Amino acid sequence: MLRDIIGPHLIKKWKNTRKENIVSVDETMLPEVLRIQAEAFDGKNQESLIKYSRKLSKIFYVIKSQDKIAGYCAYYLKPEFSLKGLKKKSVIYSIAIGKKFQGKGYGRKLLEESIKEMKLNGICSVLLYVNVENTPAIKLYEKMGFEIVQKTEDICGQSEKCFVMELKLVC
Repeated sequence: MLRDIIGPHLIKKWKNTRKENIVSVDETMLPEVLRIQAEAFDGKNQESLIKYSRKLSKIFYVIKSQDKIAGYCAYYLKPEFSLKGLKKKSVIYSIAIGKKFQGKGYGRKLLEESIKEMKLNGICSVLLYVNVENTPAIKLYEKMGFEIVQKTEDICGQSEKCFVMELKLVC
């Protein structure tokens, strides 16, 4: 509930950075984003992705290769109150690279640029969920400094096991 109240306020003040070949999603890109999402996640949660594309378009990116969409990254802000005040966290809701673009650095670049922007906006840590069997993604996240903090079920899909991974940023 706190995320739904404070999150949109934080997005209004969001500072975007210039990113080569990475742009905010728009309506014309949605069919290709949904195709990539269906390819990666068997079409799960497409309605949520459409909702995020409208509500959170400032922090929902696509990466392009020669005017073709190679992949996307959508995240949301998760404010937390602590004794030191408001801490801003980010949760990567969904990230995927199209099959013909995988293994070419698009996922890494998309994450690197998103994380740079998160740092600029005072994000303290980045969380994501990844299926325990998605070894290539886990290796990429670990190379980028993410650590496994928990194992959970039913987040990535019914009866699926996932790791919760976190990248701590300076704040």
